[in-house]
Amino acid sequence: MDNGWIILIGGVIVLLLIVPAGAVPTTGPALTANVTYAGTPASVQFTDTSGIADVVSRSWSFGDGTRQETSGAGERSVVHTYPDPGSYNVTLSIATRTSVVTTTATVETFARQQAISVSDPSGTDGLAVSFNATHLPGMRPDFTDIRFVDTQAIPIPYWVENVSEGAYARVWLALPAKTPAITMLYGNPEAGSASDPDAVFLFFEDYEVGDLSRWSFCGSNGRIQSDVVRDGAYAGDLSVSEPDLPEFGSNRVCLANISAGPLVIEGDFRVSEFGRWCGSGYIQAWNGTNHLYALHLRNGSVQHYDGEHRNFSADARARTDTWYHIKVVLDTLHATEHAWMDGEYLGSAPMRFADGSLVSNETIFDDFALIGSSSWYSGDPHHFYADNIIVRKYVPIEPVLSYGGGS
Repeated sequence: MDNGWIILIGGVIVLLLIVPAGAVPTTGPALTANVTYAGTPASVQFTDTSGIADVVSRSWSFGDGTRQETSGAGERSVVHTYPDPGSYNVTLSIATRTSVVTTTATVETFARQQAISVSDPSGTDGLAVSFNATHLPGMRPDFTDIRFVDTQAIPIPYWVENVSEGAYARVWLALPAKTPAITMLYGNPEAGSASDPDAVFLFFEDYEVGDLSRWSFCGSNGRIQSDVVRDGAYAGDLSVSEPDLPEFGSNRVCLANISAGPLVIEGDFRVSEFGRWCGSGYIQAWNGTNHLYALHLRNGSVQHYDGEHRNFSADARARTDTWYHIKVVLDTLHATEHAWMDGEYLGSAPMRFADGSLVSNETIFDDFALIGSSSWYSGDPHHFYADNIIVRKYVPIEPVLSYGGGS
């Protein structure tokens, strides 16, 4: 298009907006639908929100072989009904006196829906809650056609952690605050997976993207490797290549920006050797310059640090070259930390920063960090491996999701 330029706008609805010279676009989507996901039959309202002046006519193509023409600047919205399930790419062509602008949106419709009740709904918005979804008639065996919406038909982000085909799936949802019920839509043979862990958790890393782009900072000793993994093709590796190094260095830190008070940190961790003075792998939460050493593997033990190294449990031992699934709850409201290893509760501890100062119930953690070993006697470099890391908000009583009446 002569004298034109192209803007790419992110989001679920808008894919592409082409703006000719002289057009006046808004900063938001150029084509919106009042729903993203809907059960059939679905009557969907589409609206031109481009703000382009001098509109002569609009041509709407609804992605199911039907079209509609409207004339005049005032005909900005149309309603179209989809009787069948499917994924529809809708195109709007806006004609002015000098040019034509084309923009698109996507709507997915589903043959079936299932009500899901939420007991003990939380006042925390976007709380990541797990749900064991059983397979239902009309659902794809791999669960790729499931979608979730709230009572206002607004999409709820979700992530499918694992699937047993045709049987069940463990699903995490970012629940809206105080919602008593949601709806699961399914039964669309054209739907691909919309599972997105980055939209559900404060931080997620399974390293399967093959790089360290999810972290806000990674030192030069942070890397992806494929030889030692807990799950999938890749894991993380924070190595220490300098012996007898007593102080921490930024070269062996991976840092992720978060913003939360009470939170849960869990993942799979492994060390190759134990350090000479300090731990061989640290899980930390940062509040400005204050560092909370939530858990570390040190000298065969599982410990926390509040000015001194302390065991969570005298009976809890850690070995080298062994994967452990670690879960830590940082309950700032009660200034208490809890820890689990491979599902076994290790105990609790008063939450204190590294200088011994108490963590207040108003503390907001700005960053989550993994830090490699401080030093070793001799021999090969030390490695702190990590995989399947999740950081999420914490509430003492989590909502429970279960199937209600369906259709």
